[in-house]
Formats: sequence, structure tokens, C-alpha cells
Amino acid sequence: MNVVHKLTPFNEIIDLMIDKDRELLEKTKYEVNYKAGEVIFKRGIQTTQLMFLTNGLAKSYIEGYNNRNLIIRLIKPYEIIGVLASFVGKQEQYSLMAVEDCNCCFYDLELYKEIARRNSKVYDKLTENICVHALQYYSKFISLTQKQVNGRIAEVLLYLHNEIYQKNPFTLTISRYDIADMTGMAKDTTIRVLKNFDTEKIIKLKNKEITILHLEKLAQISNNG
Repeated sequence: MNVVHKLTPFNEIIDLMIDKDRELLEKTKYEVNYKAGEVIFKRGIQTTQLMFLTNGLAKSYIEGYNNRNLIIRLIKPYEIIGVLASFVGKQEQYSLMAVEDCNCCFYDLELYKEIARRNSKVYDKLTENICVHALQYYSKFISLTQKQVNGRIAEVLLYLHNEIYQKNPFTLTISRYDIADMTGMAKDTTIRVLKNFDTEKIIKLKNKEITILHLEKLAQISNNG
């Protein structure tokens, strides 16, 4: 069974700061709006800012060969972006693109790290989030290397249901190509598996709306790979 590891959002972390540090950090803040499909940053960019979305949805991905991407995860509001790379190499190891129209807040990353070093509660959350990222990457690696096509699609559908949209039915704001890129599979294979799940009445497909009809069955397929 997959264990869900939760990231601590920035709005909870900033509440752990003393007023003086919070005010210092707020002075470095600026915001940028992005349209769906717009690139927020590219892999290899120098990391100088801590960032997070205040609304919308984004995808972190690695650009592969033959115009194929691997989506690492979807980014929800207040999930901190940009901290991992600041500790190793100073360059982002993935690209980030807006999936929905979104607003992104930027803060000075070195100041945030300085505050964390003198505030144990903030530092603990920073360390905890880094560990959660590592666990998510381990889970992704296992899924891509050990699960068959049905298991991968089932896992993504559960992820979208439980963590991203958090309702049933839900309307996709990502494309079928994105689902394929989340699973490391071809789009044709992805569509075929989704249609099979629909035929077997595990899910119901209606345009971009997905209804999970048999949650336990879907979880069983995911767990069995």
C-alpha cells in the first residue's frame, strides 16, 4: 500500500517565524502571474529564489529524448519550490510549467535558509520537506521500474483523486499527454488503459471528467502493480 507523505506548506512554515524574521522575508517578496502552458523556469537555471504558487497548478518535469517528458509531480498552492537545488549544485534539476493559470510568489532563498538556521522549528520543517521529496522520488522510481501499465495508470488516478483534485468526480486540468508523461508510457497506451478501466466500470470517462466508480478495485490494481 502506498503511504502518502505530506509536504508542509509555506503558509504554515512562515507562522513558525518570529515577527522580525517574517517581516525581513516579506520585504524580499514579489509576485508573477503565469498563464496555463507558460514555462515558469527551465532545468539548469540558477536557484536564487524560494517560490510557491498561491493558486492554480503546475507540473515539474524532466525533458527527455524525442520530445518526451517525465512529469515528476504536480505542484499545488503553497508547496515550496526551489529549496532542494540550493543545497547541491545551485541549479534546478527539473523544469516547471503552469498547468492552470497561476500566481507565483518569490522570496530570497538565502535569507530563508539563514532564518531556518537560527529557528529550529523552521529548520525541522525544511529538513522534513526535503525528506518527503526524497520519499516521493523513491516511490516514483519504484512505480516506473516495477509496475505494469495498469498499475501505473491506477496509481496516477488515485494520486489525482486523493491529492490533487480531492473530489469525485473530478475534471482534468491536465491532458492525456500529461498522464502519459506521469507514467512514462506512450499516449496511445495511456488512452487504451483508461478506456479499458471505463469498460470494466472501474472509472467513468466523460470528456475531461473522471468518476472513480470502484475505488477499492483501483487501489488493488495500483498496489499489485
